[in-house]
Amino acid sequence: MSRKILISGLSILATLGIVSAATFAYFSDVGASNDNVFAAGNFNMQLSDGDQEDSDSVSGTWGLASAPGDTFTGDLRVTNIGSVAADHIELQFVNSVVDAGSGPGTVSTVPMDSVIEITTFGWDSDGNSTPDVDLLPGVTNTNANGIIDLDDLENQTLDDFDSLSFSGTQTADHVLRIAGRLHPIQAVDQHQGDQVTMTLNVAMNQNASQ
Repeated sequence: MSRKILISGLSILATLGIVSAATFAYFSDVGASNDNVFAAGNFNMQLSDGDQEDSDSVSGTWGLASAPGDTFTGDLRVTNIGSVAADHIELQFVNSVVDAGSGPGTVSTVPMDSVIEITTFGWDSDGNSTPDVDLLPGVTNTNANGIIDLDDLENQTLDDFDSLSFSGTQTADHVLRIAGRLHPIQAVDQHQGDQVTMTLNVAMNQNASQ
């Protein structure tokens, strides 16, 4: 009898232990990660020159209204104030030639853009405001007149000016410097009053594969 009582007592104690274990309270806490916004960054290329600052487009950076042999020079400054770093820029030149409406310039001759010689064509790859890449040797004399001119710049393929490195500080001025002259020999009487309007399109790209 006492053995049965002992076993029953142990069973009761075990049951109480299970019940007691099942009724324990445990602490917990919760939190959340809020405001997780996923947004695309951007480029914000800004152009500046001698009298215009930080604009999407500028005008009159280079110009020439003079006699044969006279020179010109100008700097186009390129910055990126966007949130995404640029890898390089690309250049494309477009010339519009208009012959004079009267006088010697009405006589047919070689186009005006082929007698505007380019003597300096440099790019500042690291943004220290001093050109460190000479682009002139890479320009092909497409019209075979013995000089590098505006016509040659326009006739380069896109691949010729598609990898101008944009390293260094993105918001620093990266300078494109172009200088030249109205050629003292190839510019002739028949060019009097003729005019060239050059447009330089600049594209900024994120990756070297672009």
